[in-house]
Amino acid sequence: MRLNRFAVAAVLAASALALTACDPEGSSSDASGSAPAATASAGGSATAAAPAASGSPKPSASGGKATTGGTTGKTTAPAADCTANAAGRTVVEATENAYLTHVWMRAKSTEFVCGPDVPNDGYWEAKGDPQLYSFDNDVKTYLLDENLKAKSVDLLVFMKAQEACLNQAQPAAPYRCFGNQYEVKADAQNKVLSITQLYRP
Repeated sequence: MRLNRFAVAAVLAASALALTACDPEGSSSDASGSAPAATASAGGSATAAAPAASGSPKPSASGGKATTGGTTGKTTAPAADCTANAAGRTVVEATENAYLTHVWMRAKSTEFVCGPDVPNDGYWEAKGDPQLYSFDNDVKTYLLDENLKAKSVDLLVFMKAQEACLNQAQPAAPYRCFGNQYEVKADAQNKVLSITQLYRP
């Protein structure tokens, strides 16, 4: 009987040792200890990615809008049509005249040249061949004085001053030469009703 008791005691001791070596609580503790580390690691990587996404630059709502001038192009366009300065006007450039027996002149027609790159608000440019103009008996003639003011003068005074300018001479004071251009009003037969000397720099 003693042998049986000793054998049973030995078996029980061996079983106790085996149970201690394979303690499920120890393995459970190890598993639970590693789980928070894994969770922290996953949380850390998620936290690190979030600022990168929110910190990336975004286009602003107003950043892509063009300015008013760039959208419409109005800033490069003139405020008004520059040819309005020439509307309803007839300007000629004299080339020849006579007044001893018959009073007449030859003159070229002109066109008005203007634009953003043209100085002095534009100018009249002669074109074509000279045409013959006669003068009405009641013609009104004007010359510019030294102050660039148009003064009414006698037809003979006007023709003499024009002749001097055509010959590159100086007319009698106070009149001057300014490019031989004149604003005229004439009828359908090129009979001049009024003529005014123009200033051309």
